[in-house]
Amino acid sequence: MSVKNNLKSILILLSLVCSQSNVFAQNPFARLESLFTVPKSYTLFRATAPLNMDGELNEKSWTDAPWTEYFIDIEGDLKPAPAYKTRVKMLWDANYLYVAAEMEEPHLWANKQPEKDIIFRDNVFKIFIDPDNNMNDDFEIQINPQNKMLFLIMNKPYRDAGTPVTGWNPIGYKSGVKLSGTINNSGDTDKGWLAEIAIPLAALRFDPLNSKQNTNFRINFLRTNFDFVVKDGVYSKAMDNNGKAFPPHYSCFTSQGIINMHYPERWAYTVFSDKAPDAQSEKFSLPYSEKQRKYLWLAYYRQKEFFKLNKKYAQSLKDLNVPEAGIQIDGKSNLLSMEATSKQFLVTIREEGSTGNISVDHDGLIIY
Repeated sequence: MSVKNNLKSILILLSLVCSQSNVFAQNPFARLESLFTVPKSYTLFRATAPLNMDGELNEKSWTDAPWTEYFIDIEGDLKPAPAYKTRVKMLWDANYLYVAAEMEEPHLWANKQPEKDIIFRDNVFKIFIDPDNNMNDDFEIQINPQNKMLFLIMNKPYRDAGTPVTGWNPIGYKSGVKLSGTINNSGDTDKGWLAEIAIPLAALRFDPLNSKQNTNFRINFLRTNFDFVVKDGVYSKAMDNNGKAFPPHYSCFTSQGIINMHYPERWAYTVFSDKAPDAQSEKFSLPYSEKQRKYLWLAYYRQKEFFKLNKKYAQSLKDLNVPEAGIQIDGKSNLLSMEATSKQFLVTIREEGSTGNISVDHDGLIIY
């Protein structure tokens, strides 16, 4: 390469770097906007009488409880609406969290005798729960149209080298499925299925009556649908030219902004109401602390990007183009700080003049 061309390439590179820096200076959330939409919320009313997990939803508490909006694509509203409708409603009582999911499905199919640890390989409905809003030690619950279930505990998200723990079965859980059609029968057209699940609150270490806990419960739902083929009357997943199944279609209650459910900071907020379901909905208001967390996640995502490129973490927020001061939240000034080594980091935000703070570390753990 000539000296002239070499100099030209360097100038172009510097121009790109300066341009990117200007973009970050004007908008530190540039390129990450999909991860900073405000998650949806849902008010859970208290069931007034025992509920039967039979997939019927004919008890008064269920009929009065509101449905969520129909699910959207996992990446958000910028993607096309899912082909089949899905919606959820929830309740609670002193012992259980109740979830009911209604799923439109013209072709009900599943493994005829699935092992419990592989039901996710076919069409399933999944529940993701972070009962204390710290983004670690989360729960995943799956159910398929045959009422087969799988339970997982994640010590931390996969993105932070998390490991799923299987073999956990919450003592006392109950479930029921109602099919509107016939499963594994390719000769007819079905309407769908409804799953009803009672999850023991004790298994989640959660008490809705504890005022310090009941504002922290985060939840989201995922429905997976695989493309399929029918051969000799038997359903199976459609394969590409390399013999691999096509990726499933993902729909969820509130957008993840990314094709990954293990971003618990993107899950929906909840309000646990002690009123009966026919009471007027209680409005959800995003807590001040959640607005502060927005800047913690900004620094966290930028650090992960930096590590991917440099095999080490940045030593300062300036290296990440993340603001340290002048952060205005509800008219109050906040400060951001970071401690970091090449392998670890801790980012902290606090309101000026306050002794309280919130932090996030390299494992995505929120610390108060």
